[in-house]
Parts: sequence; C-alpha cells; structure tokens
Amino acid sequence: MSWRLGSGLDDMHPLDEHIKYLLLWLKNKAENLRQLWVEYDLTLQCVGYFAPSGHGVHFSRETIRQAAQLGLAFDLDFYYMDDHGHEI
Repeated sequence: MSWRLGSGLDDMHPLDEHIKYLLLWLKNKAENLRQLWVEYDLTLQCVGYFAPSGHGVHFSRETIRQAAQLGLAFDLDFYYMDDHGHEI
C-alpha cells in the first residue's frame, strides 16, 4: 500500500524545499500518522533527477526532528540526467 503526495513545486526547486512543504502538510495529519506507525513503516520516498556532476543532500536538524515526530523514515532515489527534460 502506498500514497502519493506531491509538494506542488516544480523540479527546479531544491529537494529540501519539497520536503519542507510535505512535512508542513503532513503535520496537519500528525495524529493519524501516529496511529499508523504502530503497525506500519512510514517512509517519505524522494526521487531526485540530477545532472551527472556532483550533488549531495543535507537535512537540517529541524527537518529530521519533524520527520521523526511523524514517525517517518527517508528513502532517497537519485537518477542522473543530462538536463531537466526527463519524463516522470
């Protein structure tokens, strides 16, 4: 079972901005999520498309704290593309 929830931002925004928007939305559902985490693993799966040159991801302490309060783990899938003309 899975749900798909988008941040509403386009793919030109940094990954951490997408996550901040999602955490803000999920915060309103915190009580429901806490009921789910008793029986289910809750994972925020992020997919990023990047140019072949180096990149990295950094999550602030606040982002990690908010995710932990919601019982969320992170799964990060990164794909390398020549440009932003990819198909999702």
